[in-house]
Amino acid sequence: MTDSTSNKTWGAFTPVMPSFIRLIVGVIVLVIVEAVVLGFPGISNPISGASTISVADIVVFMIGLIVCFIVLKFGTQLANTVHDAYKSYKTWTPLLAYFFQIVAIGILYAVSSGLASPYFSADPWAFPLIFLLIALIPTIKVVTGIVHGLEGTSATKHSQD
Repeated sequence: MTDSTSNKTWGAFTPVMPSFIRLIVGVIVLVIVEAVVLGFPGISNPISGASTISVADIVVFMIGLIVCFIVLKFGTQLANTVHDAYKSYKTWTPLLAYFFQIVAIGILYAVSSGLASPYFSADPWAFPLIFLLIALIPTIKVVTGIVHGLEGTSATKHSQD
């Protein structure tokens, strides 16, 4: 006999599947919208005032910004769900949140390069450097958190006399 009150479809992954499905569906829908919009005729023509920026660059940036926020929101939600559901992985769940933060920063870098590259043509190294500095913030945070988590709260500190 089967238990009709429990959902055994996903097994041990049942707590994390709603967050995972929201993340995947949100990204897929926006990628399809972007593909449809970029298929419009004349969308890649440059804007009359700015010779190197097109409407397609702006559309890619706007949709990519939304995708970035979806990955950040639902990826962090997925990491929090893993943290709550699987106590044995409690120390390592910040790494999952860090992964989604870095993916969101990478998406933002990719979608903003079309708009920003004309402004950084004199110093092309500056644009990637900005995103590298942005990526250092979550990196330092996750490394510090994992080190503190692995040390544990019961670790005794030795003081010098």
